[in-house]
Amino acid sequence: MRKTWIPVLLACATAAGGCGASNAQFLTEDRKSNGLVIILPGIEGESRFNHDIRRGLVSAGLYRAMPIYSWGRPIPIAGPLINQMDIIGNRLAGIRIARMIEQYQDAYPDRPVYLVGHSGGGGVAVFAAEALKDDRQVDGLVLLSASISSGYDLTKALAHCRNGIVNFYTKADVAFLMIGTTLAGNVDGMRGPAAGAVGFSKSFPKLYQVELADSQVEGDAHSAATHAAFVSTHVAPWLTANWPAGAYASPARGEAKILASAAAVPIR
Repeated sequence: MRKTWIPVLLACATAAGGCGASNAQFLTEDRKSNGLVIILPGIEGESRFNHDIRRGLVSAGLYRAMPIYSWGRPIPIAGPLINQMDIIGNRLAGIRIARMIEQYQDAYPDRPVYLVGHSGGGGVAVFAAEALKDDRQVDGLVLLSASISSGYDLTKALAHCRNGIVNFYTKADVAFLMIGTTLAGNVDGMRGPAAGAVGFSKSFPKLYQVELADSQVEGDAHSAATHAAFVSTHVAPWLTANWPAGAYASPARGEAKILASAAAVPIR
């Protein structure tokens, strides 16, 4: 059965997005047999930001299938703004990803499955979890500077996450996730500060919120959590260890700040 499975994640290019050619080396049989981590880019699509995420996971020793899935419309110039505001299209992207996950799980049962979403991809990761069939779960969602409204109800998504959702956010992300999302809206259509800037306003069981310390944010705040060194040190443990991972989140409060002393590897 497994040998006859068509690797949909490798041949998933569609008019509304898909996997790039650079994914082939990360979709080998031995990697797929170890588990799946779907990396969802922001509204820009495949870029150095999501490649940095993958480089960080590789640097941490993670050996699983790790496709970068461009979920938005590949329209020049106007594409990013369209992707940000295409509420229906973003939901449909979540449904497509959910079906891909289910097909993977049918072929590779009991393997770990995670979604790592940056910016708009963080919102689409939530939509994908919501769209899973009632009897399906992923292991967890990792949101990096997610463009989803801070008041979003995560109840349905969390029901499909075995470990939960971890949200990395920074209040320094003013331009994109405060001003930008107030003017153009988040990928769920709601206007206002995003959860990637201020955290989710409501607490939920299995929701962990990790605020980046000021020392972790250098240069572009919106991409700080995508730097390979940051991902290797602070994000990868959430894909390999029991939750909450490391010393970054308290199971009692579900919230913590990455302390400056924890930043052993400088962000570049």
